[in-house]
Amino acid sequence: MKRLFLLLSAVACLSVAACQQPAKQAVADCKPDPAVAEAIARVSPDSIRTWIEELVAFHTRHSLSTQTDPERGIGAAVHYLVNRCETWGRKAEGVRPAPTVEVVYYKGGENGGRYDRIVEVPQVIVTLPGTKAEREILLSAHIDTRVADVMDSTSFAPGANDDGSGLACLLEVVRILSEIPLEQTVKCLFVSGEEQGLDGSRSIATRAKAEEWPILAMINNDMIGNAVASGTGLKEDHKVRVFSESRNGEDSDPRQLARYIRETAQQYVPDQEVKLIYRNDRYRRSGDHTPFLREGFTAVRMSEYCENYDRTHQDVRTENGIDYGDMLSGVDIPSLTRNIRINLATAMRLAQAPARPQNARIANAGELENHTVVAWDPVAEAACYEILYRETDQPEWQVLGTVSAADAQQGGSFQYPLSKDNYFFAVRAVSSAGHASLPAVAR
Repeated sequence: MKRLFLLLSAVACLSVAACQQPAKQAVADCKPDPAVAEAIARVSPDSIRTWIEELVAFHTRHSLSTQTDPERGIGAAVHYLVNRCETWGRKAEGVRPAPTVEVVYYKGGENGGRYDRIVEVPQVIVTLPGTKAEREILLSAHIDTRVADVMDSTSFAPGANDDGSGLACLLEVVRILSEIPLEQTVKCLFVSGEEQGLDGSRSIATRAKAEEWPILAMINNDMIGNAVASGTGLKEDHKVRVFSESRNGEDSDPRQLARYIRETAQQYVPDQEVKLIYRNDRYRRSGDHTPFLREGFTAVRMSEYCENYDRTHQDVRTENGIDYGDMLSGVDIPSLTRNIRINLATAMRLAQAPARPQNARIANAGELENHTVVAWDPVAEAACYEILYRETDQPEWQVLGTVSAADAQQGGSFQYPLSKDNYFFAVRAVSSAGHASLPAVAR
């Protein structure tokens, strides 16, 4: 058996310099793609401020607010979002496959909950189709706002941060990507009903499941613009959280996506640190990524590191020298700009990367040996593959070695002088431009 194994692996065997402890190379050490760097440089703080100011001007965007007033309420806000995105789409004609803007509705109140009537609530899906369109990357944020009383649909509920910051992120992504052709599709979901119980995102997730959308990854952006914590005064304007759920240990698909976002930030937005939070969401809270998780999709939530509870879900007022309510003054535009750049860079990397390798495995799992043999099914569009590893108590992957596409096409296994008992291993496909797929964990 040992002899047969050596014959099968000899042709495609790789080695590393040091047997017991190879030199660690962070996965973010690859050379950045100038196209991605140029795109994220176009994210404009002035534009971001404008989008939030214009969203706040609708007075309230509550899911139960008016849909007929041209200047106030969720109807006016949806019209604004559609008009902005359609304008950018028209400018993109001839540059890339034409973006589409779709207004969809969910029926709120059918099953009770935070509704005083049954109502059709609007939301917007903007699709930036890829030239290959084999996979989809979803970014989401919620339109609706609220004050202390979740049923109050008429009071001033500006929602500058919750979730004007997320909406500004999506608007910037649509504005910039409308002019950049990508291989895979990017969808921006402007959802409603988040404050009423995630009903809008639930309806889209159900549709996506029924229609078998080829979703590779979903990033929900909800409150990504605050930098100062209420109560403690802690300021963390150079950190952002990514929440990721796991149902099968540390190597769930949401955890892989969260690590990928962190790696992207290290490479393209190094002055903004992504903190990996290994739970679905905050205590007593939930977000629009959760319905997608429940439908089996890979989804995470991005959120500011420090929350200000004086501003979130509050009536606008000043008491004892403290400003309450979700006004633009509570949004840190430079920090928000960096968070939007992370979103854009991640979407672009995923949209230009090869497919994730399938059937990644430890080929010698049944052997008592002090090395590890990694195998996988080749990916047609891969230029090469990176073999990743990490110690079992470490959160991030390191690069162990690289395999050319030609060698991988020949089949066989790739051997490394590390014990499979001491490390986790994964493989990912890399394009000729250096864009890496999500890692496939070797099982």
